[in-house]
Amino acid sequence: RLSEWCGHAPSVEVDLSLANMALDLIGQATHILEKANNGDGDELAFKRDVLDFRNCLMVEQPNGDFAQTMARQFLFSTWQHILYRELTESPDPFLSAIAQKAVKEVAYHRELASDWVIRLGDGSEESARRMAD
Repeated sequence: RLSEWCGHAPSVEVDLSLANMALDLIGQATHILEKANNGDGDELAFKRDVLDFRNCLMVEQPNGDFAQTMARQFLFSTWQHILYRELTESPDPFLSAIAQKAVKEVAYHRELASDWVIRLGDGSEESARRMAD
């Protein structure tokens, strides 16, 4: 959903930031899928039955407007940051290494989303209404 904002976000910088965030998330998922399936993440990701797919329903939802996307991203990134921070202490060295990189990436995601939540919430009546919705 984040990559859908490319070319539609409030500025070119935000377009690129959201596209890079999407790439970070794809990279994290790729590493985890490869670990889960003994190095063949594509087999697990693309060659399973449709009923075997699982995902976080919150990030599956349509983007709506920019405020909705930023509110969703703030919540998701905050959860991910907590998760990866805990996983840095994993006894599995591979998982710990993934988490050590990911925790830095999602800290940036959380910060960007947080800045926009505040900016929109404190902005015009319209942006505050959209953020509250």
